[in-house]
Amino acid sequence: MPVLKFERILVAIADPAAGMNKAIRRASALARNSGASIELFNAIPSSMSPGRVHSAAEQFTRFAVAQNRQLLERTANRLRREELMVSSNVQTGYPVHAAILRQVRISKADLLIIEARKHSVFARLLLTQTDFELIRHCPVPLLIVKGQAAWRSPLILAALDPFHSNDKPSALDGEIVAAAGTVAGLVRGSVHAAHIYLPLDSYVADLPMAPVALAGVPAQEKALRQNVRRRFYDDLGRYGILRKRGHLVGGDPAVELPRLTRSLRAGLIVMGAVSRSGLKRIFIGNTAERVLDSLKCDVLVVKP
Repeated sequence: MPVLKFERILVAIADPAAGMNKAIRRASALARNSGASIELFNAIPSSMSPGRVHSAAEQFTRFAVAQNRQLLERTANRLRREELMVSSNVQTGYPVHAAILRQVRISKADLLIIEARKHSVFARLLLTQTDFELIRHCPVPLLIVKGQAAWRSPLILAALDPFHSNDKPSALDGEIVAAAGTVAGLVRGSVHAAHIYLPLDSYVADLPMAPVALAGVPAQEKALRQNVRRRFYDDLGRYGILRKRGHLVGGDPAVELPRLTRSLRAGLIVMGAVSRSGLKRIFIGNTAERVLDSLKCDVLVVKP
């Protein structure tokens, strides 16, 4: 199974006063066994106000920078006592995701870690606009921490696409498996693979002649299922993943993928960000947003 290498881990922290949050704990777990260094980073939005308001805002920003740097150093010292290589950094910038991406490039990080935060009266762990901008533009793997429990030999689910739909390049599945294998090796996890495919009747039901067309679906559905199984298990063999660790499910990915992670009690799912060639940029669609917000485990997003 291919692997990646994590040498420099950047942890973007929204609230330095929170201390040892889940993202920092994930970073320490990975760094402890990889020998990677950790940088704790906090981005403060810079002031855009004119005149006296701008002057007062700048003074407040300088105070916030000094205070947050002190808080990050307090957390960094706790990690240093565990013999980890840790630095801390506070910078201003607007928007926040741009400041984080700039620091990814400056520090030459090969992994960025952020923590999903609770929103709404139901206290759901939802992703913010900043999170989605990082998913779109981050040039290195992005670990989004959503799970509560510590990683203890976690089941790691690699979400594969044997048919490379939505303009996904064929190399992307290899990157997904490599990332899953790297994390599994560092935290004594096991790698499983999944593919969620849409049954044929979900397409036919929207056609004008749906009742007539559905009559011929069973045989075509069986052929589709056999073709998907063959391609999926060929990929498992290519990547060295046992067949019994492969999970093939028909249905809506936004529903079935979160359901599968819950049934398997997965600690981490590794997914690929989709590059739409026509737009020449990373595109996060409604389905991907629904999947990411519905997942309760950690998510590692990779690009080819």
